Amino acid sequence: MGSTGPLLPPPTTMGTTGPPPPPSSMGSTGSSPPAASRGRARYCASQNLAIQLRSGRILPPPAPQGGVGSLSRLHHPGEDRISGLPEELLLNVLGRLGSAGEAARTSEISRRWRGLWTELRELTFTFHRVRADKLLEIALAQVRPGLHRLDIRQTVEWDLDDDTIASQYASDVEVSALLRAADRLAPAELVFSIEASYECSELPCFGRATSIDLYLPDVPNVVLPPAGEFASLEQLNMVVVSFDDLSELIRRCPHLRKLQVEFSCFTRNSVSIESKSLKELALDIQPAKDIVIVVPELKKFRFLSVDTGGLTISLLAPKLEESLMQYHVDLYLVGYDSNWFLRELSMETLWSDRNKLLSLYLMIQSVHVSSSTANRTFAQEIARLPGNHFSVLELWITTEGHVFAPLLLHLLLIRTSIERLELVLMDSKDQECSDNCDCHQDGSWRNKRISLPNLKDVEIQGFGAADHEVDFLELLLASAPMLKRINVKLSAEVSPSDGGCQKLRSIFQANAYVECNVYDGFGD
Repeated sequence: MGSTGPLLPPPTTMGTTGPPPPPSSMGSTGSSPPAASRGRARYCASQNLAIQLRSGRILPPPAPQGGVGSLSRLHHPGEDRISGLPEELLLNVLGRLGSAGEAARTSEISRRWRGLWTELRELTFTFHRVRADKLLEIALAQVRPGLHRLDIRQTVEWDLDDDTIASQYASDVEVSALLRAADRLAPAELVFSIEASYECSELPCFGRATSIDLYLPDVPNVVLPPAGEFASLEQLNMVVVSFDDLSELIRRCPHLRKLQVEFSCFTRNSVSIESKSLKELALDIQPAKDIVIVVPELKKFRFLSVDTGGLTISLLAPKLEESLMQYHVDLYLVGYDSNWFLRELSMETLWSDRNKLLSLYLMIQSVHVSSSTANRTFAQEIARLPGNHFSVLELWITTEGHVFAPLLLHLLLIRTSIERLELVLMDSKDQECSDNCDCHQDGSWRNKRISLPNLKDVEIQGFGAADHEVDFLELLLASAPMLKRINVKLSAEVSPSDGGCQKLRSIFQANAYVECNVYDGFGD
């Protein structure tokens, strides 16, 4: 190592001075500095001086020693060390607050924080008072466009002691103005939920948004602008009272992959959905009429509605993998024999051991006191369903003690290739079948034979062990040569020692090739 060069005074920022350095010693050689140089180095270190080497390199003064006492001299009391952090870290702190309002309040800390929240790329605004939407518009005007996510939510707090909304909610939120303000910020993701507004609103096209969640349960109607396209939209969830431009909306979304809409008052008689990009579609339309769906790439489909008469569904989706269609039916619209009427229908895709099964669920009510004739039979209703090749039949029947075997035979003949039958019997004690009821008059069904070649599994709950129930079960055993298992759960009012249960056990013993299990009303 060479000897040390001339000594320099410490930087002026340190504010340290010292005596003039001693004369340098030249001409020293060797692998280590001479004693004089080492002495000067120790002297400079003791005086907190910088040292310049012969190479020109400057060694800074050594760090203060002495533990906590010396560290306290580096920072003055009350110094704002957080404000000195890089802006990126400060924005990270603001983002973790989870609320744009809380982030905006940090502007009062110091000049360094003032307006910093407007640079956040993910903003969440939550307000309660309706008139707060005006303040929100002012706040949105301060934000730089190009947000990653914008979340605007207005909630209504109801007074449990009053049926009306508090006075602060009396005025409508100006939804259209807020939507325009949100559109100016060009968010990639938008969540917009307003509960207290009763004005018609126009939905901007949000050209940059890939995802939109729109929740306007009280807005009477949402309309599209005269022109424009949702150029980037891939996912849309929308809950509104009415939206008459659904077909046009889908046409303006060339990249839409997932659509979920809910309308509580659909005024059009028909709706047509055509899309080359949609893969998931969920419709909740109350009520509905004619639905035509042509989506070649569709894989998941859900449809919920109410049939008040005339509902038809046409579905063209060759790649469909999962589906659910469910709707409630007006009484007396669909029935059998003027005694049994459909209340709810559901068709759903099920998976069992990697095999796709289609399940049909029917909720049926007994109305024997009525002389009304249904508009359509069960067979006609099921024939109207798209893709009605179901292999699982689930029936929930309110029997009121009536003989239901003719109804079941009618339903089984609709689709004789079913593999599984699930039957839930619900007996209302408010109305019981009398001995003179017409359902007891015709017992010819006991002599009928049907073929159920694929039926393997039967589950029955609420079994009353009445003669007609036991006779039907015996008929079922004779009609299903591939039957493997029957599970029967008795009604809570039935004792295993009753005569009907004894007869049932005799029938099961005569069909020993089938696994037969009988459980009491408590599952034992």
